[in-house]
Amino acid sequence: MAASLLVLLAVGAAVAPAADAYRVLGMFPFNGRSHNIMFKATMEALADRGHQVVQFSPFPQKKPRANYTDVDLSGQFPSLVNTLTFEQMTSFERFHIVELISSFSGPELCRAVFASQDFRDVMDGKYGKFDVVFTEIFGSDCWTVVAHKLQVPLISIATTPDFAWMHGRVGSPDNPAYLVVNNEPVAGRLTFPQRVVNVFMYILNNLKFKYYIEWPSDTVVREFFGADTPSLSELTSRTSLILVNNHVSLNPARPVPPNVVHVGGIHLKDLRVDRTGAGLEPGLRAWMDGAEHGVIFFTMGSLVRTSSLPSATIQGLIRAFAAVPQRVLWKYESDDIAPLLSDNVRTASWMPQTDILAHPKTVLFITHGGLMGTTEAVVLGVPMLGIPLFADQFPNVALYQSLGIAESVDHRDITEATVLAAIKKLTATDEYRVRAQQIAARFVDRPQSAAEAAVWWTEYVVRHRGAKHLRPIGADLPLYQYLLLDVVAVALAAAAAALLLLRALLRALLPLPSSTSPSSTQKKSKTQ
Repeated sequence: MAASLLVLLAVGAAVAPAADAYRVLGMFPFNGRSHNIMFKATMEALADRGHQVVQFSPFPQKKPRANYTDVDLSGQFPSLVNTLTFEQMTSFERFHIVELISSFSGPELCRAVFASQDFRDVMDGKYGKFDVVFTEIFGSDCWTVVAHKLQVPLISIATTPDFAWMHGRVGSPDNPAYLVVNNEPVAGRLTFPQRVVNVFMYILNNLKFKYYIEWPSDTVVREFFGADTPSLSELTSRTSLILVNNHVSLNPARPVPPNVVHVGGIHLKDLRVDRTGAGLEPGLRAWMDGAEHGVIFFTMGSLVRTSSLPSATIQGLIRAFAAVPQRVLWKYESDDIAPLLSDNVRTASWMPQTDILAHPKTVLFITHGGLMGTTEAVVLGVPMLGIPLFADQFPNVALYQSLGIAESVDHRDITEATVLAAIKKLTATDEYRVRAQQIAARFVDRPQSAAEAAVWWTEYVVRHRGAKHLRPIGADLPLYQYLLLDVVAVALAAAAAALLLLRALLRALLPLPSSTSPSSTQKKSKTQ
């Protein structure tokens, strides 16, 4: 009996070794809720593993959590939830997306946080000593200075599948011939005109990032940490690992070095979400259960107030929803349209999105194309009707269309007719739903959950003191060496030298016949 117990203990120790408890600092001051969903999921996974987490966030935990301390920034940086209008969001041209990012998460945000007492407390050690620092790849990289000053490894999180300024810091291949730049509304193999635009936007976004975000942030960092502080370009090159909201089952395959880990779906604790609707409020659940033809769920995300849509657009949606056989759940922040709604439509300013999408009666998700919400729909096998407004919403919807699980309607062309036609196309047969379920099965079929991967690689980086061996040699090559321009130049020079040598040899071995001038010919004829 004792021998059996010892064997069981040995097996248990081998299967689930106890990890050392590390102290983790998350620097996530940007007040965009969708971004913070991924940060929070990552930090919670680390806390659940037994690590001690301290997070700078405008979205603190609603309930105390073991091993988790929030540095609450919600008073200083109020949430952007339901603060932007439809007109504001649709006025942003993709050519100016970097300027928009700078206004939300640029050097001024760095200055405000660096000047706060909470930040000084962290740097002064009042929250203890840390083993690793997490930052976001989005706006300013000024937070990388924290890892530099604390002399600990740096891990960054990218909430979207790609940013033009993300890859150089870790040596990840980024060829715009086939890798679509974030915010470009295309998917799949690019045509020649699309490749021209893609290359142009790749160069433009990188240059704009430096001009509007990186260089001004350098000034702020040195203002607070001293003139001898390394540039942000150098600090970001010390990044040990990037966790990217991406997965090859959904996003196009791309080559990545070992210091880039794809963790798409990390905000979903269980990819096999309960499909009974058990988590819904009883009244809402009963209403959905009774939907003979299914339920359509419509939301434009956490930033945009759907009630700010143009009046004609709202009227078109009201008429379209009244004409469909399904019941409709509509995230709408006002009561002004209540008298106009048909009996099959129900509105609320907030709705439990994941639980609604998980309900077996949900047949369609009408969405702006935000990555977090659409990933939930993908996991749950729900087809989508995309109405993208700005930024990465366009390529997200284009990707889902290319996969055969979505259709789209231009936000400038939302009418009763266009919405009805799209809904009928998506729900008239099981074609889109079957395809959505196939993609869902592919998405959840992985050897390790996203949360498990994020935790394991974090521990690995700390155990190996930054894991510098993960960094490709190519990440530190000058551009001319990386592109082999020096090799090409030598090859061309050698070819040119060989041609010149061959020409000289031919001249030496095969002398040209001497030419006879007309005058000498004439003299010769007269003599004769």
